[in-house]
Amino acid sequence: MGMTPDEVARLRALYDARLETYGYAPETLGWNKPKHRLRYEILLAYWNLGGAPGTSVLDVGCGFGDLFGYARQCGWDVTYHGIDLNPKLIEVAHSVYPDGVFSVGDPIAEGLTQDYDVVVASGMHNFGVANHDAYVERTFDLFAAHARRGFAINFLSDRAVFRRPENAYTSPERALTLALRYSRRAVLRHDYMPFEFTVIVDRDDSFDDDMTVFRGYETLAGR
Repeated sequence: MGMTPDEVARLRALYDARLETYGYAPETLGWNKPKHRLRYEILLAYWNLGGAPGTSVLDVGCGFGDLFGYARQCGWDVTYHGIDLNPKLIEVAHSVYPDGVFSVGDPIAEGLTQDYDVVVASGMHNFGVANHDAYVERTFDLFAAHARRGFAINFLSDRAVFRRPENAYTSPERALTLALRYSRRAVLRHDYMPFEFTVIVDRDDSFDDDMTVFRGYETLAGR
């Protein structure tokens, strides 16, 4: 289940108004403090992109495409595709990152036509929708179906001490339970901000039969 047409229209109008007010700035995307680089690091660091040149990354709800800029600043060679509901944000993304690939769309409602190594989403579940739990579950289903290596999604935590009525706040426990449907190898990061968290799902949950540890941890486990 994706957003309703009314919810899509309201979200586009919200970002249009912010863009008119703030221009190319974090405030347009609803971030009132410049912490987006930290969010990008948490979403991307797990995948060892520096050691895997050419990794294809899909950024759903990409906004201005600044996650692509962050990856380049880190020296990571990624094949990036950003997609967002809002045509005006995508227009800015094209101008800021002319070598990036960007498109307008709603993959949660429309689906995806190709697979990627890694799929990420930052902030796309912060906006309150009529059936938020179903929307989150649909996102997990879609990402799991189209991410070869895995995916990472961040959320506003329901541990937040202050809540805005227009936002959605997600249970970390529920998000982790969803993650474990798709892989035994899942990470919950609730350690970098007090009121936000990220769930990482690694699709490769194969393990050493003798050591019963995931690949890459054999040496630490004694081999």
